Amino acid sequence: MSYPVTFGMRTIQSYSYPPKRGVPAYLLLLCVTALLPLSAAETKQAAATLHTAPLETGKLRVVIADNTAYPPTHSAGYNGVAELRLAGANQPNLFVPLYAGLNLEHIFSGDAASYGWHTFDPRQAPMELRQVSKRRVELRQGRTAHWPLRSRLVFEVKDDAIDLTYYGTPLEDLWRKHGYIGVFFASYIDAPEDLAIQFIGRSRPGRGDATPRWIKHLPTSHGVGASHRPAGSTWDPTFDDGFNITLASGFSDFEYVYPFYFGRSGENVLILMFEQPRAGGEMRFAQSPSGGGTGNPAWDFVYFRRDYAVGREFTFRVRAVYRKFTNVEDIVRLYERWSGEKVRQPSN
Repeated sequence: MSYPVTFGMRTIQSYSYPPKRGVPAYLLLLCVTALLPLSAAETKQAAATLHTAPLETGKLRVVIADNTAYPPTHSAGYNGVAELRLAGANQPNLFVPLYAGLNLEHIFSGDAASYGWHTFDPRQAPMELRQVSKRRVELRQGRTAHWPLRSRLVFEVKDDAIDLTYYGTPLEDLWRKHGYIGVFFASYIDAPEDLAIQFIGRSRPGRGDATPRWIKHLPTSHGVGASHRPAGSTWDPTFDDGFNITLASGFSDFEYVYPFYFGRSGENVLILMFEQPRAGGEMRFAQSPSGGGTGNPAWDFVYFRRDYAVGREFTFRVRAVYRKFTNVEDIVRLYERWSGEKVRQPSN
């Protein structure tokens, strides 16, 4: 009598039972099948089932996740860096375990026609996770339920850093009313003693001291004084009445002079450094004292793309460094080495 044998994703048509002598035929078939390479279709199917990918260096332990929940606590709807720890035993996760960091959170246009859509559309749409190498992972999202923006997020770990490169391609033009594409990333920090971020900045024109200085800022509440534009910018995005992504629209009185900021958690520090945007793009810092719940701040950023066209890809690059805090001078030197830009340190 013949029976089908299934191994993994394969079905072998038949084997005879009972065998006349020697090793049972089904064992031979299972052993042989285990040695056969997966077909291209089977390899794609197996890859599509990945929802998390661990990445390691000698200094970091990182887990990248798509929008799928995984045990014991990570919630559905949070992509990006689900876990960020220093190497070593019993190191805590920098991010709120339910949530994530460098998480693609919002796509927006400021157009009231979109206000009835899900605010967190990118967190609801499926993502494909591809582990390219031991230190590189990609998250791909063809579009969301409402926004025709194809997104590709490339994460690569190097030493004590995570490089994130974002690629976006508009497939239709739903952003024409105000002429920009807004892309927002969030990082939910787990109960740091200090909720503030620090950066070299100055007051906006007409709103205080225009001298560059170290600014330590914590908004009084969510969405108030939340977003810091680059120094020299003369543009603020337009939003129709009722816009509810207040971390993007809640402009602060400050603007940053150099595109990096840091926040401290215990003895450690998270430094976010941004590549100078190419023509047509603008990067803004964003923050909330309670984005991840009471005592859990959000250290975020929002990218505005003004020069866009359907079918034309745009990109930006961010480096997140996680390490022991030593002093501010080391952070400045770290940014200088990465960016090639010389920083004029303020005296304060």
